[in-house]
Amino acid sequence: MEKYYDYDIEKYNFVSLFQELFERQDLQSLHLDLDKEYDFFSEPGSDSDTKFHRVFYDKMRAGWPEFLEKYQLFIKEFVAPLVGAKDELIYQKWPSFRVHLPNNVAVGGWHKDGDYNHPSGEINFIVAVTKMFESNTTIAESEPGKMDFRQFVLEPGQVVRFNGNQCIHGNLPNMTGVSRVSFDFRVMLPDSYDDSHKLKSLSKGNKFLIGHYYEVMKI
Repeated sequence: MEKYYDYDIEKYNFVSLFQELFERQDLQSLHLDLDKEYDFFSEPGSDSDTKFHRVFYDKMRAGWPEFLEKYQLFIKEFVAPLVGAKDELIYQKWPSFRVHLPNNVAVGGWHKDGDYNHPSGEINFIVAVTKMFESNTTIAESEPGKMDFRQFVLEPGQVVRFNGNQCIHGNLPNMTGVSRVSFDFRVMLPDSYDDSHKLKSLSKGNKFLIGHYYEVMKI
C-alpha cells in the first residue's frame, strides 16, 4: 500500500529549482509555453519527448549541481531511513521527470515497472513539484493484482512511496486545466541488487546496473 510523507520544502527546494529552470513561477501554467498541443501520448517513449523533458535532461547533462546535490541529499537524509537502509542504498542516478499536460497523459500506457525490465527489488517514490489531484495525478492499485485503483493526492512538499514494480499504475487524460510537474525515482537495498540483470530501460536504453541506471549512496 502507498505511504505519504511530508518533507521540508525549504531545505529540499525542488519547487524553486524547477521554477528557475523553466523561468515560470506558476508551474501549473507550464503548458502556456507551448506553441501547440502534443499528440496524445499513447505509447511509452513519446511521453518523455516534450520540450520540457528536453530542457530538464539537457540541464542534467550539462551539469546542474544545485538540483543533483539536493536530490542526493534528499535520498540520503530523507529516503534512506524510510526504507531501512543501513550502510548503503542503491538509487536511480537521475530521477525521471514528468509533466502531465492538459488533455494528455504523463505516461503512455498502464503498466507495472517490472513489465519494462525493471528489477523486482525497486521501491518507487514520487515527489510532487505542483499539486497532484483529480485527473492530473498518478493512479495505482494498492497491492499487486488487487485492481483497487486510487489517485495519489499530493501537495508540493509531499512524496508518496509505492510498489510501482509490481502494482499496475498509470494516469488519465488531464482534464483539470492545469499542468502537473513531478519527478520520480527508484531505490533498492543492496540485498535486492542483482548484477547479473542484463536488461535495459525501454526509454533510454540504460542497463539496470550500478554505474549505469543506478549509483550507490553511502549512508
